[in-house]
Amino acid sequence: MKEEKAMKIEMMPQYKERYRNTRVFIEIAKETILENLVERHDRPHTQWRKEVLPKVFSQLNLPPDTKVRWSQYAGCTCPCSPGFILNISLSRQDIHVVIEGKESKAA
Repeated sequence: MKEEKAMKIEMMPQYKERYRNTRVFIEIAKETILENLVERHDRPHTQWRKEVLPKVFSQLNLPPDTKVRWSQYAGCTCPCSPGFILNISLSRQDIHVVIEGKESKAA
């Protein structure tokens, strides 16, 4: 049985004015800066697409069939802030999700 992880979802103004579509950034709460740098290119985005995004969409009253795509460059022109890009814009706001606990790559 999978352990249910707590999530904190927050809407924040978009960092870059040039972005039109809303982005979803996911971070692990107890991850160190070094862990974040090392694992930045190897995020479990397919797992997050199945497990995290439906909960985010439900809590924000978004349609469950909202289209998203993963981008290593979602927040910047370098690969430092990967995330999901939605096919819609939510009033120039991005969604920031913090997952409590460690993520396992074996999960």
